[in-house]
Amino acid sequence: MADSISAVSHWLERLSALHRNLMRRFAAEEGLQLVHVEILQYLTVCNRYSDTTQTISEYLGQTKGSISQSLGHLEENGFIKRSQDKVDKRVFHLALTAKGNSVALRMLNSINLEGADKLEPALKTMLASIQKKNGLKGFGTCQSCKFNQSPGKNSFVCGLTNEKLSVDDVKKVCKEHEPLVSGE
Repeated sequence: MADSISAVSHWLERLSALHRNLMRRFAAEEGLQLVHVEILQYLTVCNRYSDTTQTISEYLGQTKGSISQSLGHLEENGFIKRSQDKVDKRVFHLALTAKGNSVALRMLNSINLEGADKLEPALKTMLASIQKKNGLKGFGTCQSCKFNQSPGKNSFVCGLTNEKLSVDDVKKVCKEHEPLVSGE
């Protein structure tokens, strides 16, 4: 057992390092830092509950101050835009501009992850297990969340906020995600 854990740890570390290096190379080609493309990539997959400075900080495991500086750079250069929350004026939401979305899409296309479709189920299971055992936030999609309710075909409601969700919303990453419990 210890040998397989060591081997899996080795391969995960190597894959992670390779992925980071490819992202870093892409970022340099774009005149950006790694954290900038990580933020842009995150904003392509998060929902409206998870598009804040604090949540990006939690997701990337960096300080809010560091993320704020990076967001300032991205905003100044036209990659993202901020908008004030309509209900809570203290909260600002972040969204990609066309320029930011273009960079995120080019980055995704520049990293060749051959065989990803075969690995995805196993990686998702492993990730969920590691997060659960270590008490880390899941950042899963609404469609696999215990709060997601579907009162009708292509109709969704977040049971936590009681807000309607679109078909696109339920495919996005959420900071409030809690996995479905077996048997539900």
